[in-house]
Amino acid sequence: MEELTPDWDGAMEQVEGVSVSNYIDSVIDEQLRLLLMTAPIVLLPIEEVYSRYSPTRRADGSGRITLDTQVLRPVSLQMTGWKMPVTRFIDESHPLYELQFNRYTRGGVAKPVAVYTHDGQGNKVIDYFSLPTNLLHTIQSLRCVLCPGEKSQNFTLEPLLVDMLCYRCAAAVYSIMGNKPMADVMLSNIAFRQQ
Repeated sequence: MEELTPDWDGAMEQVEGVSVSNYIDSVIDEQLRLLLMTAPIVLLPIEEVYSRYSPTRRADGSGRITLDTQVLRPVSLQMTGWKMPVTRFIDESHPLYELQFNRYTRGGVAKPVAVYTHDGQGNKVIDYFSLPTNLLHTIQSLRCVLCPGEKSQNFTLEPLLVDMLCYRCAAAVYSIMGNKPMADVMLSNIAFRQQ
């Protein structure tokens, strides 16, 4: 922040109150989660987690996977019996969502569909469509981005994401300090780097 503060804005000298490093410590975990939710998939740390979950089979061939709180973002799902994995998850507002409740228009083994949403109890779930009704439901692959631990000291990030995280934290700290013009400058650097 000191390197990027323009001359006209003065130096970031701490004379009293809460130190800038305390502000950074308070925002870094949340900014890392937000970055992992929005960054391009090719830059993300992805883990295979299929062995943690057992799908719940429905009579119509669809099913549900209830995820734990560690999952931040699913990246791909391959059920045994599908010809290809789902790599683009839809939500309940997507036009394809309503079509999944009609057996003639729902996804199938050739073109499966997966909905990333929440159940009534606040759990993250993946509803998938669909497999033949006589087939046993098993997950072949489930790749996800997982939440980093609170105050995690060891978390591997792509070098491009490290820069974006620094800019996000700087923008958040400038917002806390009431310096909206500098927060906007920091956010503009994030947008430029994501292109």
